[in-house]
Order: sequence, then structure tokens, then C-alpha cells
Amino acid sequence: MTDPRILELAVSADSRLDDILALASSLYPVGFETVALGPLSIDILQITDLPAYIDRLAARSAPGEKLVLPFWAKLWPASLPLAMLAAGLSARPGRKVLEVGAGLGLCGLAAAVSGCEATITDIEPEALLFIRASILKNGLEAKARAALLDIGKDSMDEAFDVILASEALYIPSLHAPLLELLLRRMAPRPDAQVLLSCDHCREAATFFAQAQQNFRIQRTQTTCRDDSGDSQTCVLYRMTRRTDA
Repeated sequence: MTDPRILELAVSADSRLDDILALASSLYPVGFETVALGPLSIDILQITDLPAYIDRLAARSAPGEKLVLPFWAKLWPASLPLAMLAAGLSARPGRKVLEVGAGLGLCGLAAAVSGCEATITDIEPEALLFIRASILKNGLEAKARAALLDIGKDSMDEAFDVILASEALYIPSLHAPLLELLLRRMAPRPDAQVLLSCDHCREAATFFAQAQQNFRIQRTQTTCRDDSGDSQTCVLYRMTRRTDA
């Protein structure tokens, strides 16, 4: 059972960085790493040496035991070009940004650095704890908050000018709920947009075939680097609501 303190500290506006780090350190080996986004830099709380941690987890598991891996804790390469886009968003007064399936929250944090009001969401309480730590570390508590969101059970009541999601299309059963969430949470403004990114190997043709019924979609390829420094192709999508739908 998940420790209830994790979610409490993650979503509380009064939580302190020292308390969060103490709790996170009791769960994982952790440390802040600086991510450069052009002229900007953001400190992100991460599991220290994630591959080594997973190896230790596997070594301790019993034969046949199902491993629960913290995929939310990986800074996926496709999140970097999306974060660059988010960092370049113009921060008109009250511009609201939602990041869905945020993991470590890099893209939402980048939007907050640009001056937008960012709500950074995930279904995993531990991910939200790390996100809250990064919010506090970067002094973004006035611009960003962590919030629990299950894509399949959207209970939010806000509309957003920009919705961000990186590597959110790898579970086909969530394609339809994600589309519904995007349509409900996208503000009724002509400049409202959805920005998505993924590795080109994880493109979801069926998702975009459904999405084009309600959205105009622009696709751009870019190059990013994986953990080993090798280049790979990532894809960025910009989606705007169709006026003829």
C-alpha cells in the first residue's frame, strides 16, 4: 500500500522541500540533476543511477515475482524537445498549461519557467512527490502545482490554453480516454493547443486517426539523444481544435 504521506506532501501548497526529500530518500536513492533547455536550466529530482537501481531491484526479487518498475522516473528523450517548446511559450497573463502523464514533470516545469500557470499531473503519487520537490527547488511554487490525474477518470473542472504530454501514447487502451480529456480540458480559445511528443518508434497511428476528426494536426520530426548519447528520431505534434468538426 502506498504511504498516504506521499500524496499529501506532493499536492500540499504548504509542503517543505526538506520534508519531501526526507520521504523521497526513504524510498529511493535520489538527487537533483540540472537539465539544460537552451539558455534555461531546471533542476529535476531523479532516482540516482536509475539503471543500477533497477538492476538491484531485480536482484532482490524472488523468482517469478512481478517487478513494478518506476517508468515515471525516467527522463525520456522525447520530453526534451517538448520541454524546449514549453519553455518558449509566451506567458500572457493567466495562460494556463496542463501536463498529462508528466513523470518527472520537465515539460510542465519548463512552462512554469516561461511564466505560465502550470498544473503538472500524473497518476503515480511518487511521481508527484518528485515533481513537487522540483517545483520547490526551482522556486516555482507561485507558478506550478502537482496534481493527481487518472486519464481514464478525469475529474478536473478547469480548462487549459496548452496541454502537454510526452510519451503518453504507448497504452492503446488509453487513447480514447486521452482524446476525451483533451477535448474537455482544452480552453475554447482559437489559440488553444495540444503539444505531444514521442519516440518515432512509439507513434500511435490509430490515436491520430481518431484525433483528426476533432483536431488539426501538425507533425514535425526532430533529433534527440538517449541516455547513452546516441541520437534518435523524436516526433512533435501540435493539435488545434477543428472549427469544421
